[in-house]
Amino acid sequence: MEEEVDHRGDELPPLTKRSSNVNLERILKLHKPDFSDAHLTTTGFWPVIRTMMRYGHDHVMSKTWYHYHSEDPNDGPGVLAVAWHTAGLIDPLLIVLKINKPYVFAGRQDILTGPLIGWWGRRMGVQPLLRQAERLRGFVDDETATRVNSSSMLTVASKLAHGQASILLPEGHSHSEWYIHRLRTGPVRSALNAASLAREIGNDVPVILPVGLTFRDPHAWFSDASVEFGEPIQLPELPDKNHGAKLLAGEWVEPDKETTIAVRNEMRDRLGSLTPDAPDIDTWRAWLLLGHIAAKSDGKRLTTWQQEVLHGRAIRDRMRGSSNKVWQGPEGCGEEDLASTSKITEKARKTAKTLHDMKLDARAYHPDSAKLNWKNIVLALVLMPLIAVALPFTILGNGIQATVGFMIAKFNSEAVDKRTTFHMMVMMLGTVLIRPIIHISTALLLLKAGYFPEYSAYIMAPILVVALWLITDVSTFLCRCFLRISCGIRRNIRTHSSSRSKGWDSLRAEFEELSEMLGVLK
Repeated sequence: MEEEVDHRGDELPPLTKRSSNVNLERILKLHKPDFSDAHLTTTGFWPVIRTMMRYGHDHVMSKTWYHYHSEDPNDGPGVLAVAWHTAGLIDPLLIVLKINKPYVFAGRQDILTGPLIGWWGRRMGVQPLLRQAERLRGFVDDETATRVNSSSMLTVASKLAHGQASILLPEGHSHSEWYIHRLRTGPVRSALNAASLAREIGNDVPVILPVGLTFRDPHAWFSDASVEFGEPIQLPELPDKNHGAKLLAGEWVEPDKETTIAVRNEMRDRLGSLTPDAPDIDTWRAWLLLGHIAAKSDGKRLTTWQQEVLHGRAIRDRMRGSSNKVWQGPEGCGEEDLASTSKITEKARKTAKTLHDMKLDARAYHPDSAKLNWKNIVLALVLMPLIAVALPFTILGNGIQATVGFMIAKFNSEAVDKRTTFHMMVMMLGTVLIRPIIHISTALLLLKAGYFPEYSAYIMAPILVVALWLITDVSTFLCRCFLRISCGIRRNIRTHSSSRSKGWDSLRAEFEELSEMLGVLK
C-alpha cells in the first residue's frame, strides 16, 4: 500500500502521470553526474534555450517587475537561487531570465526521462532527484534514490563552487497556498558542500539567494509578477576541516546537522518574508487594499504590481512588528499573527472580498481609477488599424502553439498550479518545432505563387523566412501591448460603472473607515 505522508506526518504531494512513471533503468542510463568546472549544457544550446524561455515568458506573463534588495546576482560568486513554488515551471523561468550565468539544474526525474521535455532536459544537463513522494510510494528503493540524489547534489555543489548558478525550490513541489510549505534541507546541504568545495580549491564562496516570487494570480494566463532578489545568505565553514577534501575526491559527505538546520532556518525566514505569508487569499487581498489606502494617505498612487506587493507587505510587517519571521503554515513561528487577526484586517478582508465579487481589486480604491482613462481609450482606437494588420501575422506564427497550450491547460487533469506551465512549454517548444515549419511553408507558397521576382529559391526562401519571423515578432509585441491596454480599459470601465452603482456608497464609507483605522495604527 502506498504511503501518503512523509516522515513528519505531512501529506505527500500528488504525483502527476509523468512523475509517477519512474523508469529506474532509464534514469540510471541517462544520469550524467559531473564534478568538474565544465558547463553541463550542450555547446551552443543555452542561447537557444534562453530565447525559447523569453518567448514562453512573453506569451504567459503580462508584465514582470524585478527588484533588488542587494547587489546584482550576476556579479560575484556562484549563486543558488531558492524560491517558494506556486506556479510550476514559471517560477524558475523568471529567475533564469535575470541571472545570466552558466546553470546546473536538478529537478524531478521525469524532466530527464520524459518523451519530449526529457530531450531538452538532457541537453541542459539536468540532474535527476528522486523525492520522498516517489520513494515512500514504492517507486524506487532508498539505496538507489540515495545514490542518484547524492551524485546529482554533488554535481550541483561542484558547479556552484566553480561560480555557476542553480535554482532549487526547497518546498519540493508546486502548490496553491499563500504561505510556504515545509522546506527540505537538500538545497542547504548542497550549498554548504559547494562552499566547502570552493574553500578547498581557493574559489569565491557561493551564496544562497532568496528570491521572492509574487503573482497577481499565479494560476492565470497573462498575469503580473514581482520578482525580488533578497539579501544573499553567506555560508559558514563546516566544523570538519577535511569536509572539502572528501568532496573533492568525489565522495558525497553530508554537512553536520547543526549547521544545516541553522542555515535552513535562516533561509526559511529570509524567503518567507518575501512571500505573502498569509493564511489565505482573502487576507492577502486585505493587506494589498490597506497598502493602497496607506499610499494614498501619503499622497501616492500605486500604479504597478511591484508597488502593490511592497506596500501590502509593509502593512503586514508593521502590524506584526517584524519582517524576518514566517508566521503562517507548517514553518510558522507559533506566535499569534496580529496582521491576520486584527480588527483592521478583518474589516479590510470583508471590503476586499466585496471588490473581488465585483470583479475588481484594490486598485479600484483610488478615486482616479473610477475616472475614464481617455488617453488609453484613444490609444486603443489609434492602434486598431495597426492591430488589424498585425493580428494575422501573430496568429500565423503563434496561433497553433497558443491554441494547443490553451486546450492542454483547460482540459488537463493536473493541478491548477500547473496551468501556466502548459501555456509556457507549448509556446517554448512551438518556437523551434512548429513556427519554423509555418514560416518555411509560407515562404515557399509565396515563391510558388509568383509574388516575388524569380530569383533562386535558395536566396529568396531564407530571406522571406527571416522577414516573416521578424514581422511576426513585431506583430506579436504590438498585440501584447494592445491586450495589456485593453485589459486596463476593461478594468477602468468596470470601476467607472461600479462607482456609480448603489452599493458603491457603502464601499466608500468602508474605505474611509479603513483609512481612519490605518491612521490610528500609524
